[in-house]
Amino acid sequence: MQKYKGYSGHTFVATLGGQPQIVTFTLDLLLKRGIPIYEVIVVHPAASPHIQQSLERLNAEFVGDCYTFEGNSLTIHFHQQVLSQYDSVIDDIVDEATASGALNTIGELIRSLKQQQRIIHFSISGGRRLMTFLSFSAALLYFDTCDELLHLYTPEHVKERVDKTGAMHVAPEDGRRLIEVPFARAAQPFLALMLNRSPADTIQTQREQQKAEEQRRCQQVVDELKDRDQEILQAIAQGLHPQAVADALHLDRSTVSYYTNRIYRECRNVWNVPEGIRMDYRFIQAKFANYCYDK
Repeated sequence: MQKYKGYSGHTFVATLGGQPQIVTFTLDLLLKRGIPIYEVIVVHPAASPHIQQSLERLNAEFVGDCYTFEGNSLTIHFHQQVLSQYDSVIDDIVDEATASGALNTIGELIRSLKQQQRIIHFSISGGRRLMTFLSFSAALLYFDTCDELLHLYTPEHVKERVDKTGAMHVAPEDGRRLIEVPFARAAQPFLALMLNRSPADTIQTQREQQKAEEQRRCQQVVDELKDRDQEILQAIAQGLHPQAVADALHLDRSTVSYYTNRIYRECRNVWNVPEGIRMDYRFIQAKFANYCYDK
């Protein structure tokens, strides 16, 4: 088809909660359309008992990357994408920090797939409602015109039967259907028109704004640090491990830890990182790698 020209394959992405059949129901409908799905990626928080059960049931559907559809064995790769905030997985979306981490995870996944020239079919019917909103937001930023955001409609009598039986597949005539969410694609040119920019320029502007905000936060941290703290910060930002910093500056490792703890404290305050989320030197390297030092 012409609208798929120049793309390398079809990827089905789905938010996952305690109902894994949403994934297989949607996949079956996509395959019924004749769409050659290459891989399935489920996005979810860390594996709670009900998520773990969903993953087990889905893994049983993709043994050896083989998926059975209408009696035929198809090669479809199955992957998981766990929501994370820096180096820590997200157990649940409970505040602004974890919501931001979830949005970044979903956004980076979509961006990576688009860099690989994949066509994305994204189901937002499973999991937490907030994951639906975050997925919608990420789609606004990164989707092309060939991508689609999908909701699975299932009649109530089918839901009741599936809840009782746990079936992962149902008959084609059961009334299920996929509803494409039209606003996700329509919003990009609309927003671009308001700003008198192309969708690509709009995304670029948003990235520039995000970069400026990160620079402002970095400066806020630097302004709160003393000279020695800043020296340690700059060395780590340039890619050195804390032990390498200690060696280069002829300091004890414990002394470097004293300074880095002060730096972490300021970073935690500025980026509003919850105490329960571990912070280490990699956070500094990620945030300050492109920061321009004035001092």
